[in-house]
Amino acid sequence: MARDRILDDAQDLFSRGHRAFSSGDYQEAIECFSRAITLRPEVSAGYRYRAYAYLELGDRARALNDLDQAIRLKPDDVQLFADRAAELFTQKAFDQAIADCDRVLALDPGRAALFALRGRCHAGRGDSASALRDYAAAIAGDADNAARYLLWRAELKGECEDFAAAEADCTEAIHREPTNAEAFHRRGAVRQQSDQTAAAIEDFTEAIRLAPEYGPAYLGRAVCRFVVEDYAGVVADCDAAVRLLAGAAQSYELRGSAKKRLGDFDGAMADFDEAIRLAPAAVASYNHRAELHYASKDYAAAIRDHMDALKRDPRHAGTFNQLAWLWATCPDPDMRNGERAKECATRACELGEWAEPAYLDTLAAAYAECGEFDDAVRWQEKAVDKAVDRAPGPEQEAEYRSRLELYGQRKPFRIEGHST
Repeated sequence: MARDRILDDAQDLFSRGHRAFSSGDYQEAIECFSRAITLRPEVSAGYRYRAYAYLELGDRARALNDLDQAIRLKPDDVQLFADRAAELFTQKAFDQAIADCDRVLALDPGRAALFALRGRCHAGRGDSASALRDYAAAIAGDADNAARYLLWRAELKGECEDFAAAEADCTEAIHREPTNAEAFHRRGAVRQQSDQTAAAIEDFTEAIRLAPEYGPAYLGRAVCRFVVEDYAGVVADCDAAVRLLAGAAQSYELRGSAKKRLGDFDGAMADFDEAIRLAPAAVASYNHRAELHYASKDYAAAIRDHMDALKRDPRHAGTFNQLAWLWATCPDPDMRNGERAKECATRACELGEWAEPAYLDTLAAAYAECGEFDDAVRWQEKAVDKAVDRAPGPEQEAEYRSRLELYGQRKPFRIEGHST
């Protein structure tokens, strides 16, 4: 009689837990399933459904513990392995997730979604060939969800810089689901990476038309608009991205850069400040803010920001280059330091493998500041040669050649700006 009462009470608690879960009261669901587990600890379902409730509340560690216990109690339940594989993937435990996927697919090889999940795990651990095989199996085996798998494969192909294949997968996803905003956004990102800026803008615009609250598309279009110097458009898109993507430092950084070019230095400074607050480990906003300090003749603050950037990334060639340029060419003679400029410019060139003409140009300016004009001429000639190899615009080549002539006359170079 007591046994029957326990069974009835446990079943009642399971039912109440399911109702609470369905209504979104996950804490109540956890309490019900926990009491049911106390009564029937040998039943795996209590652990399974409590794990689902923990996942809804973001308690991933407890969820994974419950899935482990459910599997121990019911080791022949492939869905439990599938659920755990999905959670292990979320926690970037790719090898363990792959093992669970293997277990599921060995018992039920028709689960296309598990091929796709295993593909994402292989991609996460850097095994692109295995990932591509799994994505192909998932796409072939699940037409209803093929567009999603195509976009995952496109992302991987983009990371491998196979942009043509990535674009083809996005186009196929669009063909299968013409109203899929994410597909247009992904194709836009691929086209932006492969320098198809106008086509990328069209894709981001279509993604926005289909899903006006889809923040990543605004940010993607802002990046492209910056390339084509549509700075007002950049600000408008970043305004939307700031509203839709809470805490996205890139939105503030990009908007600040656009405002700077539009002459709104106060607005740019506020955006860079916010970008730094949101992402204090990223270097770009420190360097952008340093440029604003430079423009306002606060050279000490510019140096501090560049130094803060180097603390975050001591191998950032661009930061070394900007510091070197400031110390070599600063209008305030008290701020110039030729020897430090040489050190930083040399480090920038080393990190850039002596292939970046702007860094060689800065190194030449540093030698000129030290009065070592023969070396300045030598490095400026290399800068000109590298620039010509890259087929720069006529203005940049003329600028480099004018500096070469200046050093030949044994004169240092001064400018109120940065070599970037």
